[in-house]
Amino acid sequence: MQLRIKNTALTIIIIGWLQIIGGITGLGLMAYLMYNAGSLNGALLLLLLIGLSLFIFSIYSGKKLLTCQDKRPGIIFSMINQLLQVFQVSMFGFAFCYSSGIELATGFQGMDIKFNVAVVTSNFQMIIRSTTEGYFKINIIPVIVLLTLYSIWLELNKKNKINIDTTMDKNFH
Repeated sequence: MQLRIKNTALTIIIIGWLQIIGGITGLGLMAYLMYNAGSLNGALLLLLLIGLSLFIFSIYSGKKLLTCQDKRPGIIFSMINQLLQVFQVSMFGFAFCYSSGIELATGFQGMDIKFNVAVVTSNFQMIIRSTTEGYFKINIIPVIVLLTLYSIWLELNKKNKINIDTTMDKNFH
């Protein structure tokens, strides 16, 4: 049983565009943050470059899914990109939150259960020496995308194994 639509090509297109649109909105967010930052010191510049890199990687992953004949490298890059978006955490003075595209996060903030929902938006937060209330959230959308990509990976590898087996059979007969 699959937890996705049966049309693999359409699923890959949807995930590819989700990553591209999320990356573009993330670049817009980073441009806004750089414009409003005032003066840039070394640490702030490093954090902004990390954010820019994550959103560029999101666009690159989506592009690989949409344009490459062999989808496996795009699936690997996309799985890495989605894995980076699963956990949102602020503990012990450190905070990290990254989402590109769609966010449906749930978890604990202090002693409360919190939910975040965002569509066609991106989020990046990386803080060192954070004084904000601690939180731990799981973004459910990347988990679903990861499971979907893994299912597609297995399907493509199964088809590839069948193609290799039939080619080998023809060579021996």
